[in-house]
Amino acid sequence: MKRKLYLLSILLMVSFFLGVISFQYASAKKLVVASFYPVDKVSGWDGVVREFKKVHPEVTEVEVQVTSWNEYLPKLLTQIASGTAPDVIAVENTPFPEFVAKGVIRDITSYMEKTKGFSKKDFFSHLLDRYTVDGKIYGIPYDCQPQVCLFYNKKLFDEAGVAYPTDTWRWEELLKAAQKLTKKSGDRVVQYGFDPQGNWQYFVYTNGGYLVDNVKKPTKCVLDSSRAIGGVQFYIDLMYKYGVSPSPAMIQASGATSIDLFLTGRIAMSYNGFWQAVEHPKQFKEMNAGLALAPAGPTGIRRYPTGGTAYCISSTSKEPDLAWDFITIYMGPIGHKAAYESATLGAIYPPAHIPSFNWYVSRPNLFIENIKVNGIGARYAIFAPFDARWPEISSRHITPEMDLILRNQKPVAPTMKAIAEMVTKALQGK
Repeated sequence: MKRKLYLLSILLMVSFFLGVISFQYASAKKLVVASFYPVDKVSGWDGVVREFKKVHPEVTEVEVQVTSWNEYLPKLLTQIASGTAPDVIAVENTPFPEFVAKGVIRDITSYMEKTKGFSKKDFFSHLLDRYTVDGKIYGIPYDCQPQVCLFYNKKLFDEAGVAYPTDTWRWEELLKAAQKLTKKSGDRVVQYGFDPQGNWQYFVYTNGGYLVDNVKKPTKCVLDSSRAIGGVQFYIDLMYKYGVSPSPAMIQASGATSIDLFLTGRIAMSYNGFWQAVEHPKQFKEMNAGLALAPAGPTGIRRYPTGGTAYCISSTSKEPDLAWDFITIYMGPIGHKAAYESATLGAIYPPAHIPSFNWYVSRPNLFIENIKVNGIGARYAIFAPFDARWPEISSRHITPEMDLILRNQKPVAPTMKAIAEMVTKALQGK
């Protein structure tokens, strides 16, 4: 009898432990996150995962799939087609319209409404609007980096006796300073005053022009307007009339990139997005680079082109609640603090989450001053037209023709009018 009771107790214990193991196995969960940002190396990934697991110990693994931009979309589309899409997906703003149209990502409006600190008012409105379709929100903007940055070399300004740029500058002040900062050795320019790095859209926007009639629902290209043409003409004049900006051919001949020429003192002012500083924090700090809001147009208009990425929940995710919690940790204060603590010199992308943005710009001894211009510029940010066909339309009809204009191989006005006609036909399906 004792032997039977002993065997029974052993069986009960084995059954209990097998049940525990089975329960743990069944409750164990995995979350997969896909991105083309190197989040595993420069964004405090370990800290984000650690904080996430504190809240969700049942998640035994958070797998991050980081793929280069050129390979990211093809891989992601293959995963979606095979039913193995990641739970959290980074979606760059240009293919975003197609992701929404094909139902690849989930409407997260209800999640935002019930999450304290993650409501609409907690994000820069112009950035969040990109990922809002018919009143429904499909993505959370990650960074606040519109192309609003006028980086400048203080040493070169001091040597030329030129006052530093201010946030009140317009094109006129920019040109005057660039002329004083441009230096020649004989007929050869050895130091350029200003380099907009090919960003012709900045001149279109700040001169009062646009790319299309309606960014959200484009039906017509308006690059043939006098304001759009005038903006591009000013850029052309900076290169070929005033000689204060390097042409594409000159950049190519130098064997260096525009940002390299700025960092080595051959360009005094450089216009682009804040990511260029994040990618070279040590050099920016060592040269004591300044940062100002890129000048307004001649009549005071401020509009700036922007890119950006949102993090979204896959429509096929089996763990949408966990995916949302991960997004809030990753792109809220916890994630950005983890990123800041792990990054070289604290150089991280300015957050699109306003409370996190305000915390970041208040950090002492940052690698560059005046990061707040990103937040100011966000109010004037303009995305590419919201049309799934736009990347193809732009690469086929706009980019090659604008390249010829910037190389001074085609006249501005007639070429831009031809571009407008071709793009309009493409938008209208003709």
